Amino acid sequence: MHTLVLGPDYQPLSYLPLSTIHWQQSLRLFFLDKVHVLDWYDDWAIHSAKLTVRVPAVIVTKQGYFKRKHSVAFTRDNVFLRDMYQCAYCSDIFHQRDLTIDHVIPRAKGGKHSWTNVITACKPCNHKKGDQLWKPLWKATKPDYYAIAKSVKSSTRDVRHPSWAQYLGIENVSTG
Repeated sequence: MHTLVLGPDYQPLSYLPLSTIHWQQSLRLFFLDKVHVLDWYDDWAIHSAKLTVRVPAVIVTKQGYFKRKHSVAFTRDNVFLRDMYQCAYCSDIFHQRDLTIDHVIPRAKGGKHSWTNVITACKPCNHKKGDQLWKPLWKATKPDYYAIAKSVKSSTRDVRHPSWAQYLGIENVSTG
């Protein structure tokens, strides 16, 4: 289970990846007085012989000692975020498990594995396309950090605790 980490400005330290830490680390930071706890997991507490402590759901650092990264890693998840989980061939929106990464110019034909040659495709479209050249509905580009962060805010996200939504600026939330 994870804890959302916010900077002193009450903004996530990072969206890519989302600034979360393991619950044990959040408790260490709490006991070291390096963070304020904004929200706790209501149904989760840790017990010792003399102490019972609820697990933090959201913490804010007292100092900005975490460094924000403003570059976007070339990952499968970030390609899906850039394309807003939309197939570049049929334009339907899918759940991540129903999507694949497609090379606009297939690797078998000399295509590179890069931001400008990779798009999101649903499994049926990707299967039909195979190693043919199909023109996607939009041009694949390398996104900047702020474009991806905006995509994160406007997409439906699975979050670990309902209180995360207010700090992430998300309206469509399913907890999980």
